[in-house]
Amino acid sequence: MADTTTAARRYAQAMIEVAVESDAVDKIGDDLASFATLTRGHDGLLGSALRSPVFTVEERRAVLDEVLPKLDLHPLSQNLLNLINDKGRLGLVDQIAEAYSELADERAGRLRVVVQTAETLTKKLEEEIRKALAAATGKQIVLQTEVEPQLIGGMVAHVGGKVYDSSIRTRLQQIKGALLSSAPTAQA
Repeated sequence: MADTTTAARRYAQAMIEVAVESDAVDKIGDDLASFATLTRGHDGLLGSALRSPVFTVEERRAVLDEVLPKLDLHPLSQNLLNLINDKGRLGLVDQIAEAYSELADERAGRLRVVVQTAETLTKKLEEEIRKALAAATGKQIVLQTEVEPQLIGGMVAHVGGKVYDSSIRTRLQQIKGALLSSAPTAQA
């Protein structure tokens, strides 16, 4: 696993350096994310076929030659996908796309944050959260919201590798735990 993560990161790093020179960082990021999503679609049939050792590099190349022109990808994105096919690394597309996105965000001073709430946030509240997180982190915030009714209220924010949980569900679990730990035990 570490080997594939390292390889994916190397491809992403090389690609971002070329993308910067071509002023196409965001376009290539979108291309890689779209292609990764495409390979997972339709029960992952395309992705499975492109990763399958049953098919030769040439057969997979023929599939790419049919699919890639229909996707309006940047030429550098197409070159990368053909290269990783030639190297037998098409199975890394998801990891490369993820690593590339992280590197592109880092270069642009962006931070992706997922906020989960029990109900849909209003646009005003989304903007307040975005501004507060931008002030706290010093980065441009790309906010993704998710509705998770089981939270009851409050919110859970995934910021980088950290989770900030101010949900009512978690607070109730903490109270329950405190009550159970302080309850007297029955003596026989």
